[in-house]
Amino acid sequence: MTYPDTEQNADRETTDERLVRHLVAEMYATVSGPAGPRDWARDREVLHPDCRLMRVRRTESGPPQVEVLTLDGFIEAVTPLLDSTDLYEIETSSEVRLFGAVGHVWSTYDGKSSPDDAEPNFRGVNSIQVARDPDGRWWIRSMLWDNEYT
Repeated sequence: MTYPDTEQNADRETTDERLVRHLVAEMYATVSGPAGPRDWARDREVLHPDCRLMRVRRTESGPPQVEVLTLDGFIEAVTPLLDSTDLYEIETSSEVRLFGAVGHVWSTYDGKSSPDDAEPNFRGVNSIQVARDPDGRWWIRSMLWDNEYT
């Protein structure tokens, strides 16, 4: 997104994009790590309390379905897996688009058992919507993702 050609807006675009990229990096850092508990307070710093997290679920006998979760529902759903599985989601590319107080991040990632693994166990994409609140703080407001298993 290009703001009107003013020095103030050029600085703001750079700052806002950097802040949004930081939100995404924190989100990946929270979910990634060796088997065991995650620092969910860290996620609560970047995911808005009313955030909706939507994952595409696949079954062997039907079409993909989207499951919509609150942050608490997401934590409850993934904790058993993360407690028992080494998982590292490593962003491989991203595109940030901002307009005013809203934005979108298209972020692709590799899912690995170790950050040093040569090949991922799966790849995926996050479609992340962000919004700036009246105090100027950016939040992840919603996220939809799907994985491509190798």
